[in-house]
Amino acid sequence: MTRLPLPMLDMGNPATGDPDDPVELVAVPIRVDDEAFDEMGRCLIEEYVRDGWSDERLLALFRSPYYAGSHVIWQVRGAAWVTTEIAAARRRWHRPDPAAEAAHRPEGAA
Repeated sequence: MTRLPLPMLDMGNPATGDPDDPVELVAVPIRVDDEAFDEMGRCLIEEYVRDGWSDERLLALFRSPYYAGSHVIWQVRGAAWVTTEIAAARRRWHRPDPAAEAAHRPEGAA
C-alpha cells in the first residue's frame, strides 16, 4: 500500500499520516461481478452529471490515474463505454453538457 500525504485530513503528521488514527481514509479492494462493476460506474457518472460537470471534465476524471475508482472503470470498460453512459445519464436526468450549451449560446446571452 502506498501512503500519499493528505495534509488536509491529518492534523498530526501531514507527511505520513497517523497510523493510529481510527478515522483515516483507507481503500479496500473487493471483488465484484460485472453487473455491480457497471452499476458503480453508472453511479459515479450520474453523480457528476447531476452536479453539473461538463463531459470534458468528467472524462478527465476517468482518464486520470489519481482517481482510482473512476480510472479502473476507464481501463476495464474503455472510453466508448464511459461516453455512452455519460450520454445516457444526461438523457435520463435531462442535464445537457453545460460546455456544449455554452458553446451554442449567442454572445452576450447569460
